[in-house]
Amino acid sequence: MRLDQIIHEVRENNTETQKKVNDNEQKIQELQRQMNEINVTMQSVQDELQMKDESPKWSDIVNQAVESKFETVSLGLNMVEKSIEESKKKALELKDKEGRRNNVIVYKVPECPPGSYEAVIKHDSDFFLEVCTDVLGLDVMQDDIKKIYRIGKRGPEPRPLLIQLSSGMLKNHIMESTFKLRSIEKFRHVVISHDMTKDEREQCKRLVEEAKERESQEPSGEYIFRVRGPPGDMKVVKLRKRM
Repeated sequence: MRLDQIIHEVRENNTETQKKVNDNEQKIQELQRQMNEINVTMQSVQDELQMKDESPKWSDIVNQAVESKFETVSLGLNMVEKSIEESKKKALELKDKEGRRNNVIVYKVPECPPGSYEAVIKHDSDFFLEVCTDVLGLDVMQDDIKKIYRIGKRGPEPRPLLIQLSSGMLKNHIMESTFKLRSIEKFRHVVISHDMTKDEREQCKRLVEEAKERESQEPSGEYIFRVRGPPGDMKVVKLRKRM
C-alpha cells in the first residue's frame, strides 16, 4: 500500500470516528430532553392527583409507569455514553498510531559515557547509520533521522533508542531488512522493532505468550513459533528450525 493511501485511510478513519462521536452526542442530548419531559410530566400528574384527591392506588400506578419509562431512558443514555467513550478511545488510538508511524525502536545499542547533548546524539546517530548502510544495505542519510533519543533513565543496561524517520516507506524498508543483523557478529545482539501503542504492545505480549505455549507443546522439536506482522495485524507463525 502506498504511503499516500495509508495517510488517506487514517484520515478517513479519524473523520468517521469523529462523526460517530458527534452522532452519539446528539443522541445523549435527545435522551436528556426526554428525561426532562418525563420529570415535568411526573410532577404534573402528581400535582393533579393531589388536587383531585385521587386514591393512593391510582397514584402508585402512575408513578410506577413513569419510573419505568425513566429507567428505560436512563439505560439508553448509559449505552450511548459508553459508545461515545469507545469512539473517543478509538480516535485517540488512531492518533497515537499515526504519531508513531515513522518510528523504530532499537534495543541493546551501547551507550556512550555521559557527555554533552551533541556528543550523545552523534554517537547514537552514527551507530544507527552504520547499521542501516553497512548491515542492512540501505541508503539512509543523517537528514532521514528527524528525532532520536533514549527512553528512560540511564542505568546499568543500555536504554532503548527511539528514532523518528523521514518517511513510513523508509521505516518499512528497515523493518524488512532486520534479518540481516544476525549475519554480522558486531550487531547480532541488536534488535529493531516497531514503535507500538499501548494496545498494540498488549496484543504483542499476548501473542508472544501464545507462541511460547505452542512451542512448548510442539512434539517433534523441529519447529519454532514467532510473532510476525505489523502492529495491529500481528499473528503467530510456525517456522522450521534452522539446522
